Amino acid sequence: MKKLFGSAFVYVSIALSLVMSCSVDPDLLNVKTVEELETALHEQVSNSHLTSISYCVVKGDQLLYSNAIGYADVNNRFAATDSTRYLVASVSKTITATAIMQLVDRDSIALDDDINNVLPFSIRNPDFPNEPITYRMLLSHRSSISDAHQNSLDLYCYGSDCAMNLEQYINAVFMSNGAYYSADNFSSVQPGSAEDYSNLGYALLGYLVEKITNTSFDAYCNNNIFVPLGMAKSSWRLNGIPITELAVPYSRDITNPNPHYTFPDYPNGGLRTTVKDLSLFLRAVILNGTLNGDTLLSTSSMAEMKQLQYGSNEQCLCFYYESVYRRTVLGHSGGEMGVTTEMYFDPATNVGVIVFNNNDDSDLRNIVSLLFSYGENQ
Repeated sequence: MKKLFGSAFVYVSIALSLVMSCSVDPDLLNVKTVEELETALHEQVSNSHLTSISYCVVKGDQLLYSNAIGYADVNNRFAATDSTRYLVASVSKTITATAIMQLVDRDSIALDDDINNVLPFSIRNPDFPNEPITYRMLLSHRSSISDAHQNSLDLYCYGSDCAMNLEQYINAVFMSNGAYYSADNFSSVQPGSAEDYSNLGYALLGYLVEKITNTSFDAYCNNNIFVPLGMAKSSWRLNGIPITELAVPYSRDITNPNPHYTFPDYPNGGLRTTVKDLSLFLRAVILNGTLNGDTLLSTSSMAEMKQLQYGSNEQCLCFYYESVYRRTVLGHSGGEMGVTTEMYFDPATNVGVIVFNNNDDSDLRNIVSLLFSYGENQ
């Protein structure tokens, strides 16, 4: 089943795993020193039977702490480190959204433009043929583009990057004679009127970057996000990454001898990176678009990304607000086969945390809270 672990169900379940309904007393998750943090994290990993976690804490422009526990590869006894590359699933969407906002900064597009202005073919919800779909709708999951049909497909490619490129995939989905076309690629609601988490919508955003820039999406991100921020171990491509640097995704749903997989709609969840690399991106987000003199986004565009959209009390442009015990934080989570990831920051303290795990749909709420506590006490 295509993108089962990237579905709206998992998006909701991971988000709900962070809410205040947990039975653990938040006061018990208070740590002040690295020693206290490590002791508590080892206990959480053991109690939850996690294969590994890789994690970091940032504050403002500083990386306060990073480390890892457990095994990136159990069979070969490769220990996880803060330089291990994990598939980060839907946390990847924050990079895709940033690429779009860079094009807004350059006046190549505006958030409320009709995406058909740059597409070589028309994309409209068949039930609302006169209603444009905009970048803002796609970014905030209100485009009416649905994952219903795509979730029924198995398009995983194991051990290498998929032969089908992003353009071929989008054509197959949205052109009426395409192999993956279905009326169920759209919901029955008017674009802009209802929130419906859409992996397909984010794949389309990646394709739009390609059409606007005449550059492949992975190359665009490398040249305009990864290299400027110094994210040397971040890539949308599996090929070229040393196998010893990869965390093996552990899932009963993976039966292929090579467990590392890709998918053609990769802008919605196919990034592989390290917590140290992604911390550079998170710090730039916290600092309103600029880190170490390098501007990722304008202050106004980054502020727009953090603004609630369409009257929602949670959803911004890609990012969303969430409750982590007593904190209101902003960020994104991710889930795929053998992957659970979290990236959040607290706008009140400028403390941010990242956690990667190589198991299915793991409960990382206590780990996230411990990392926030450590950062707040520094």
